[in-house]
Amino acid sequence: MTGKSKRPEGSKTSRRSIERAVYLILIILLTLYGIWNSEAAVSLLGALKDAFSLLINNTP
Repeated sequence: MTGKSKRPEGSKTSRRSIERAVYLILIILLTLYGIWNSEAAVSLLGALKDAFSLLINNTP
């Protein structure tokens, strides 16, 4: 192996795309949790939404 990456040089993952991916994964997990315990999931989704809105709006 030559140690070269298969990823093209111009396709670097940005911080914003990672934040969005993490946010979507957490939303999906909390939605699945909501099937089992809906009251707790509603409050967790609200807290997650508030936390990520602060994080995303305050990043340069």
